[in-house]
Amino acid sequence: MDNFYKRLLDNASDLIWVIDMEGKITYINSNIADWGYDKKEAIGKPLLDVLTIKGMGKRSSVPVEFGVSRTFEMQVADKCGDLRRVVVSSSPLQNDDAKIIGEMGILYDVTEAHAMEEKLKHEERLASLGRLGTGIAHEIRNPLSSIKMNLAILVNRLHPTGEDKEHFTIAQDEVINLERIVTEFIDYAKPSPVKLRRQSLKTVIEKTLAVVKTVCAEKEVTITRDFPPVIPMALMDSAKIHQAILNILLNAIQASPDNGVVGIKIRSLSSPTETVAITVADSGRGIDQDDMKFVFDPFFTTKDDGTGMGLSIVQSIMANHNGSVAIESELGKETKVTLTLPTG
Repeated sequence: MDNFYKRLLDNASDLIWVIDMEGKITYINSNIADWGYDKKEAIGKPLLDVLTIKGMGKRSSVPVEFGVSRTFEMQVADKCGDLRRVVVSSSPLQNDDAKIIGEMGILYDVTEAHAMEEKLKHEERLASLGRLGTGIAHEIRNPLSSIKMNLAILVNRLHPTGEDKEHFTIAQDEVINLERIVTEFIDYAKPSPVKLRRQSLKTVIEKTLAVVKTVCAEKEVTITRDFPPVIPMALMDSAKIHQAILNILLNAIQASPDNGVVGIKIRSLSSPTETVAITVADSGRGIDQDDMKFVFDPFFTTKDDGTGMGLSIVQSIMANHNGSVAIESELGKETKVTLTLPTG
């Protein structure tokens, strides 16, 4: 029967451990392999050397407290340094004389569940914002159209010159700018349905690169290519993917200094599914880490003339394609944005 319980513990899907009064591991189950360690390697080591704590939840500040049964949440790094969010339940271990001789605990990896919960909360917030914003945007669009039309009538009737003409031009330009912002918000909050079919990704990319030629010439930015001999077909709405790639390229060009370089790289991936990845790297100053968590939020921007809708729209487009968008940035050096699309 002892062997039965031992096999039961060893094959448990959660990490189970026992430590002595010095905090050293006397037993740990086979789940430790998922953390990059061998069981024999972990035995005898301090628990906190094997499971490196990187952040504690609000419910606890001390991971080991003998004689007390507790449940707490924290972030732990595995052997490779990757962070996982976990919930730990611990309780004192007693001998036959009721003397505490150590502690046993169960560690539940809730990384994926927590990520899904955060994603759902984010989607709920965006859905609420979308419903509210769409109504407001439609209400704003009608008076904007009226202002735009009446400004055109006044210009044609009064034929302004000098400073008066300049003021009219500024007013008309600002109305056009407001219309653009409203349109971007509606596109984000209530996007048109995507029409997915297998299409040539190469054609879409070449078209997008042709569109940005003028912008590159103005800033004297060079675009370098790193393409495979054959670019796979992708399951996509070509107009939407063109919009996403164009947005990323324009951001990269604007972020790069004059005479800078923007690189676009394409590669095929086979894990976990067959996908194609498009990476755009600029030569700008990077994104501050404090700003990274906000880059996909609507209306967040570090540009003086930005609306903060671009990356939000890109994220929405990629989600509707069962794809993804990821950003890596090194302050003072560069920013890389990678779009992934299913190829089958």
